[in-house]
Amino acid sequence: MATSTAPSLDLDLWSDTVLHDPWPHYRAIRDTGPAVRLEHDLYDVYAVGRYEDAREALRHWELFSSAQGVGFNELMNEAMQGTVVGADPPEHDLLRGVMLDRLKLSEVRELTAMVQEKADLLVAELLDGGEFDAVSDLAERLVPTVVGQLVGISGEVLDKFAHGGDKFFAVAGPPNEQLDEGFPVVLELLQLIGSLTKADMAPGSMGWDLYDAAERGEIPEDMCTTLLWNYVGPGFDTTINAIGSTIWMLARDPEQWKALKADPSLVPGVVNEGVRMESPIQIWSRWTTRDADVDGVTIPEGSRVALLLGSANRDERHYPDPDHFDVHRNPADHVAFGQGIHLCVGAPLARAEVAATLNALVHQVTTLECGEPLRRINNTTRGLRHLPVTVS
Repeated sequence: MATSTAPSLDLDLWSDTVLHDPWPHYRAIRDTGPAVRLEHDLYDVYAVGRYEDAREALRHWELFSSAQGVGFNELMNEAMQGTVVGADPPEHDLLRGVMLDRLKLSEVRELTAMVQEKADLLVAELLDGGEFDAVSDLAERLVPTVVGQLVGISGEVLDKFAHGGDKFFAVAGPPNEQLDEGFPVVLELLQLIGSLTKADMAPGSMGWDLYDAAERGEIPEDMCTTLLWNYVGPGFDTTINAIGSTIWMLARDPEQWKALKADPSLVPGVVNEGVRMESPIQIWSRWTTRDADVDGVTIPEGSRVALLLGSANRDERHYPDPDHFDVHRNPADHVAFGQGIHLCVGAPLARAEVAATLNALVHQVTTLECGEPLRRINNTTRGLRHLPVTVS
């Protein structure tokens, strides 16, 4: 197929204006072409925003590589070396295989009852007041509790990871204020991970099992630190965002909430619809190992590529009326959790946490209303900092 040079667009993807309301800018990228060059003083990237093109790029790891990092600055990409998100096969397969021993779907199903019990108790507690913050009072309490119990960390260690989780993603962006503010926090958390030992883990937890495997010689001892980073780094912010955003979309549309109340079996589909509409990870990066043909447009070898998951999930070429939240739609083919070999290892657990929260609300709450949300601005993720809700 004959290919053409990518069209250019004067757009700063990481400006506060775009991060706050990216949807019209994503549409401009999709309308401009299948691959669009974004030239800026601080970066030079190719943006892929259409559903089919983004999904294909995610699936072809050998062409769109993660081994050079998945961020937009060299400092963070160097720090990602050796992590499951910053590696290609065969190194990636070894790391992912160890993680999947405890995060595979069958294991998560056994955790579902535990997660649901915690969500039910927390929602029941919050209902006593009639008003609460769906982010700080609900999502930011449930997710760390679940992840902490699973990984085996608690107390001050858990608190530091829970409160610094969004910085893991902020530092993946290009050089800007978020990167400058986030990097010291991430360095502190990396040092904390490196200082942990088996004695810091709860017996029987994922963390405990890692050190057990190292003692048996099944994995290198230094891999424990890398795998702990993989477990806790992305385990907080994304799921917290998914919970907060989905509750917001339900609370602002009484008809959608009534429909879900009338048929709680829709919850799994609503989880998919929630992360499609407000993808917790909006932008992820790849590096082209050779010239890449994206629907007739060439991205040159050695280019940094921005795969716009948030844009792909609202592509009108694939989803009818994509900007409308619909509890009867079950977009199981969304790309919010990635695709291919880099499909999020923790996706089953994240789904379980979001579903447990929705189940608890559906079965305990009659009316659900929300006030004005306060958005959290992040280079990579999208979510709310606060969401006041009123329930009965």
